[in-house]
Formats: sequence, structure tokens, C-alpha cells
Amino acid sequence: MTKKDSTKEENSFSPQLAAQHVLEKDVSEAPSRLLVIDDDESVRSLLKDLLEESGYDVKAASCGEEALRMIRMATYDIIVTDLRLTGMHGLEVIKEVKAIDPGIDVVVMTGYASVNSAVESMKAGAVDYITKPFNSDQIKMVVKKNLERREFQRLAQEREFYKVLSSIDGLTELYNYRYLHQYLKIELEREKRYKRHLSLIMLDIDDFKRYNDQYGHLVGDLVLKRLASILKNATRGCDVLCRYGGEEFAVVLPETNKEEAIIVCERIRSSIEKTDMIDEKGTEVGHIRATLGLASFPIDADNKDDLIENADRALYQGKKSGKNCIFIFGAREKCNTA
Repeated sequence: MTKKDSTKEENSFSPQLAAQHVLEKDVSEAPSRLLVIDDDESVRSLLKDLLEESGYDVKAASCGEEALRMIRMATYDIIVTDLRLTGMHGLEVIKEVKAIDPGIDVVVMTGYASVNSAVESMKAGAVDYITKPFNSDQIKMVVKKNLERREFQRLAQEREFYKVLSSIDGLTELYNYRYLHQYLKIELEREKRYKRHLSLIMLDIDDFKRYNDQYGHLVGDLVLKRLASILKNATRGCDVLCRYGGEEFAVVLPETNKEEAIIVCERIRSSIEKTDMIDEKGTEVGHIRATLGLASFPIDADNKDDLIENADRALYQGKKSGKNCIFIFGAREKCNTA
């Protein structure tokens, strides 16, 4: 296995991210929240009334300091700010706003429009600008355009989110059966192109039904989650971990030959055997054991389906040979046991 792949990375999808996306979707259905910053009261009132006519929820601040206090207390989609303000300059405000909440878009207003002022505003983090004296239709158009852009970005992120979600096992937060087949199909083509190895481990918990019957399905679910954690700790960030179904798991080891994969297999098997399992109250509920079947590309198979089938055959042979062991496809006997 290559050294560059030894750094640990996150292998699973976070339920906190799921909640965040749902929240963002709910928030997006409410009126867009805008904050107008200008030290001229008449301009503030005019802009507030003008944007409220378009159905936005609009607040106003008379200076940068007041605006920053408001931003720390509430969230806004877009800030419309003058560049010349009493106290903090508009460029300072932009930088402070982006430091507090990088997700806020800033549109600047300037009465001394020039290429330089627009460029400096964009460098500070603004997304657009309006010239003074402003035209009411221009303001509405600029705000609407940037809100539409934000919505397109949100929808794109949401589509990607649900695409990922459909590939994740809800209990263990590992990839699922569907993703394994999709990934192997693509990855094997890459390995063929660059003439590299790939190994597949199929893993099954020994006598899991009996364990479930003894301790209950709630404890069984906790064990499956714990096993997912063991797999993450025993593999690299580039390895792909999947719950294949029930108590069966798959581990894909890209750019890994059979000899290297055997080392990983034993690390996984021994880690599972040594780990104390606990119930929802933290009480120890004994240990579990697992049998692993190993097949490698290209020596054992040259396509996805054969690789999975041969790793599964090796797993079956391991079960017949006494369990809690590693069985290599093509071997006559298990290569390791407790």
C-alpha cells in the first residue's frame, strides 16, 4: 500500500450533515432575509421599502458596527451596503461580514463608481455592485439575480446530497450494496488502464443470529455500528467500506495486491476479536468474531461480478473451515485463524 494513502480520511456520511441540509431547505422556503447598511436615513428607508415591495424580509443598519452586531444575532442572505459609511469603511465591513458568516452575499453601493472601487470590493468578498444615484429597477434586478444564483447553488448541493444519501447505509453510515457495485465498476476500469492491483474483502460476523437472540436486536445494531468503527480504524482513508447486507460487509482496497491485503485482513480480524462489545447502558456483552474472504484483481477476476463472487466464495470456504479466519480465493485452506 502506498505511503501517501496512509492518512486517515472520513469514510462515512454524517447524519448531522443530513439535518443541516433539511434545515437549509426549510429556511429557503421563507422570505429571503436582506440587510441594508447606509448612514443616510432617507436612503435606508427608500431601499428598505423598495425591497420589501418585492417580498423580502428587510432590516436596516446605520453603520458598520451596528450591522455586525445584527449579523451576529441573526442570519441574512444578502447585505446591501454603501462603501462610504460613518465609522467603518464599507470594505472593512465586507471583510468582517465574511469572517462572521462566509455564506452571506454582499452587494456594494458606491457614489464614486470606478473600476478600482468595484475590484477592491470584489477582492474583499462582494459579489456585485450598484452605482449611486441608483435606479430602483437596477437594485431589484441585482438583488433578484443574486438570490436566484444562491438558490441554484442550494439546489445543486441538495441534488448532490440526495445522491450521496442514496448510497449510504442508514445504520452504520458506511456505503451500501448499491454503491459497492457502482464504485467497483468504475474503479476496476481505472486499475485496468494503469495496470494496478485491487483487492476485495468480504466479511461476515460469525453466529450473529445467535448473538442477536441472546442480547436482542438493539444490541445487535450497536455491534454493527461498532464494527463499522473498527473497519475505519483498520483501513486507509482511500479504502471503501460498505455494508453489503445484514451482518456482511465489504472492504475495497484500491492499488493493493493480495499479499498486502492479507495484512489488512488480519488487522481487521484481530481487531474485531479483541474489541469488547457493549450494550446501550455501557455493559459488556462479550466479543464477536468474523470470517473474511479475499479475492484480488487481476489475478482472481477481471470484472466486478466475478471479483465479488470469488471473494464471497472464499468467505463461504472460511465459514466451512471453522470461522474466525481469513480465507483466500484459490487457496486450499485458511491462511489465518485465532
